[in-house]
Amino acid sequence: MLVIARSALGKLRGKYDSLSTTEKKIAQLALNSPSTVSEMTIRELASAAGTSTASISRFVKRLGYTNYREFSMELGHVVVTDAQTGGKLFKELAEGDSLETIANKVFHSSMASLTATNDALNENDMARAVIRLINAKTVTFFGLGGSSIAALDGYHKFVRTSLNVTYHPDYDIQLMQASKMTDKDCAVVISHSGKNQETMHIVRELTANNVPIIGITSYSGSPLSRAATVTFLSLTDEIKYRSEGMYSLMSQLAILDSLFMMTVLRSSSRTQPILMHVRDVIERTREEP
Repeated sequence: MLVIARSALGKLRGKYDSLSTTEKKIAQLALNSPSTVSEMTIRELASAAGTSTASISRFVKRLGYTNYREFSMELGHVVVTDAQTGGKLFKELAEGDSLETIANKVFHSSMASLTATNDALNENDMARAVIRLINAKTVTFFGLGGSSIAALDGYHKFVRTSLNVTYHPDYDIQLMQASKMTDKDCAVVISHSGKNQETMHIVRELTANNVPIIGITSYSGSPLSRAATVTFLSLTDEIKYRSEGMYSLMSQLAILDSLFMMTVLRSSSRTQPILMHVRDVIERTREEP
C-alpha cells in the first residue's frame, strides 16, 4: 500500500519566493533531502543551514507548524513506503517505469497536490472571498494559457448562480474588460506562476481601478499574490516529464469548486431558483425531438 503526504513540500514551494535568503537555504535543504532533514534535530539543521535554532523555529512557524518536531515529522512522511518504488521518494517519472507505475505516480502526484492545497486553505480568506463574490456587481474571470482552462471552468460554474459573471479567452478583450471594472466588481485572476507579463498587465489595470482581486497561484511571493486582495495557493510538487502547472490546474479547479459551493450555500435563496431553471433548460436540450 502506498503512503504519501507532501503538504510539507507543497508549503515550501508555495512560500519559497517570499522567504528571506536564510530561510531559502533552510527550505532548499528540506526540498533537496526531505528524508535526511526529517531525521535532523533542530540544532543539526541550524548548523547545516548556517543559522540559529531561533531562525529555524521562526521558519517552521511561518510555514504554519506549531514547532520544529511537527515540521520534521511531516517531512518524514514524504518518503514512499511502497515495494514498487524500493522505498525511494515517489517523485520522478523514469523511462524504465512500467505503464502501471507511471499511472500510479501521476495519480498520486495529483492527490498530493490537492492535499497540500487543501492544507493551505484559510477560513478567513475563504470568507473574505465569498463576501466579495456575493456582493459584486460583476465577477470577471481572468486566465491566459493553461490558466484559461481554469478561468473558463470557473465561469461555467458561476454562470449558473445569481451572480453576473463574464469571461473571454482573448487577452486584448480581457484587458478591455479589466479597464471597465470598478471597486463594485470582483476579479478572479488565475496564474500558475503569478508573474505572466500579460496577466500582470491585467492585474495592474484592475489595481488602478481599485477592483478587488481574488488571486489563485502557486507562489505566495509572486506579483499576483502581492497584488491580490485575497490569495489562494494551488500547491504542487515538480515532476520531470510533466509541467508542474498541470498538477496545479487540478488544484486551481478544486479551489474554484470550493468557492462555487460556498457561494451557492451562502446565497441559496437567490441562487437555488436559478440553478433549477438552468438545469431545466439544459435538460430540455437533451430531450429527443
